[in-house]
Amino acid sequence: MIPHPPSVPESRRTDSPVLHVQHEQGMDLFWRGILVLALLLVAAIGATFIGVPVALMVTFRNPWLLVTLVFVVTGILLLVRTVAAARTTAWRARHRSSFVLREGRIETTEWNTVGAEDPVRRIIPMREVVSVIVSYRILRRVILIGNGGGTLTETAPILHVLFDQDGSRRISSVPFPSHEDPAVDTWIEALRKHRIELGYTARPLSWKEEGHLSDEARLEYFATTEEVIDFPDTGGWLGNTTRLDHRWHQNLRQVREQAERLDPALRERRLTPGAGQWISGAWFAGMYAAGAGFLLPHLVQSGLLPATAWPLQFLVVLPAAAFFFLPLRRGLRWYHAVVCWLLLVVTAFAVLVGTVTMGPAAEETAMIGVGLTVLSAGLLWIPYLLVKRTVPGTSQPE
Repeated sequence: MIPHPPSVPESRRTDSPVLHVQHEQGMDLFWRGILVLALLLVAAIGATFIGVPVALMVTFRNPWLLVTLVFVVTGILLLVRTVAAARTTAWRARHRSSFVLREGRIETTEWNTVGAEDPVRRIIPMREVVSVIVSYRILRRVILIGNGGGTLTETAPILHVLFDQDGSRRISSVPFPSHEDPAVDTWIEALRKHRIELGYTARPLSWKEEGHLSDEARLEYFATTEEVIDFPDTGGWLGNTTRLDHRWHQNLRQVREQAERLDPALRERRLTPGAGQWISGAWFAGMYAAGAGFLLPHLVQSGLLPATAWPLQFLVVLPAAAFFFLPLRRGLRWYHAVVCWLLLVVTAFAVLVGTVTMGPAAEETAMIGVGLTVLSAGLLWIPYLLVKRTVPGTSQPE
């Protein structure tokens, strides 16, 4: 049951008619079904982690099976997390916020804290509204399988209303279900009539069904950031979104460049590759070097290539190095080439060990590959420089 907005004296109701009522939307049937299936799958995995080790210990009574208790603990944690997620989802389905836009004020009934017994009810006169920041909220992220993978983020508009009450700055965020919802323009036009300052940021500051950024964190962001730009005085949400996004990214780049000129360490930290980029580069380089490294000795052993084809080993080393450097290209440094060389040497030794049973020709080819890989440290600068030149404004190694 959706709670009603706070009661207001009749004298105040008559002079401020309702312009729009915005109810927080629940999850649609399709995604509700997906969520239920996901919870059931995780619960089944947790039950398996618990049941199978227990069954094995009861059946065989071998003390070595006590090692499987780690799976039992993992299963218990999965079940606890599943129950907590199910309870949170059920609570959110029953408690949805509502926002009433009147000519002279905004009335809200907000369920912001999971498990709360009562909502936060607010009456915000338009004269107390300092500014409204139009932004995005994340509805969900979907992991893509195939076509390169990645994630697809679904967003919707949200209005962050900043207002002063009882001597302090506060915030109330009004969410909308989609970018095509005409109610967004209804709210924007009503705010313009009261000459309320409108801003825009393309940085999502609200998540649904994910880690929720607190009101305090959002207020801190708006108090300190230089990312917020002005929302145009004319036009609606969809008509301005593309131009605003372009302007916002230009402004963000200028703010970042100015900060980095004052503190060069900021640029260094921004360009420093993270663990994901290191792992990605090492994975693709290692897989290519191992696959191509085994293929060449196999072709020589089977007679499809002559033993004099050893220069083809460079087609193993150099492309593998390029695969290693590509994820690191924006922060590429000389020590990345050293790490890449060590990885390729280790991979070449692994290939040599694997070709021992293939035959003498294959083993000899792999041994030549190890030697060329060890001696090719200087040649790695070729893919290093080529990859580094793909980054705009960078042509020399650092």
